[in-house]
Amino acid sequence: MSPQEQFNKFGALLVKDVVSKELSSFMTHVMLRAPAYGVAPADEQVNGAVGRLDHEYMFDTLLERVWPYIEGIIGEELLPTYTYGRVYTGGNKLAKHTDREACEISVTVQLARSHHYAWPIYMGGRRFDLAEGDGVIYKGCDIEHWRNVCDAPEGYVSGQVFLHFVRKHGVHANHYGDKRSWTETTIPFIKGRNLLLENK
Repeated sequence: MSPQEQFNKFGALLVKDVVSKELSSFMTHVMLRAPAYGVAPADEQVNGAVGRLDHEYMFDTLLERVWPYIEGIIGEELLPTYTYGRVYTGGNKLAKHTDREACEISVTVQLARSHHYAWPIYMGGRRFDLAEGDGVIYKGCDIEHWRNVCDAPEGYVSGQVFLHFVRKHGVHANHYGDKRSWTETTIPFIKGRNLLLENK
């Protein structure tokens, strides 16, 4: 069964090495630093999460770079909506839920973590244990996903970033850019996707 067929059948697909371990470590450290700068408000969905960054340009840029790769895997044209990152710690729990329309096709990427402890995520009843840099592509509006209470060792931290899309020709296409006031010619996602930097 091809990756596209697996995604269509199960609604969730494991993807290895979405980002490098070095980049995943950098992003987790940025989120750990963010509260000291007053740019990481409390997380309304996961009580006690250490750091949170919403619509952050670092993660928007990551979305932009993996966007064509995700399209190639699932065989559909997508439009970006928004990004979200958080740092989990021991005792956290992610309640079972589905997502809003802007999260029609989503990717959750495991960033760096401590203590060599993998906290599983469940997608439609299937368990996924992610290595640093791995991700799961999933139909965020269609399948329930959750994490049970994190029973990691004391001091545990685990970075996670969520990259959200809608189908270009789907019913939620109006959520492109998460309804931010950008035009087709100025939206950073489009310009960045088509910008090739010279390799020196």
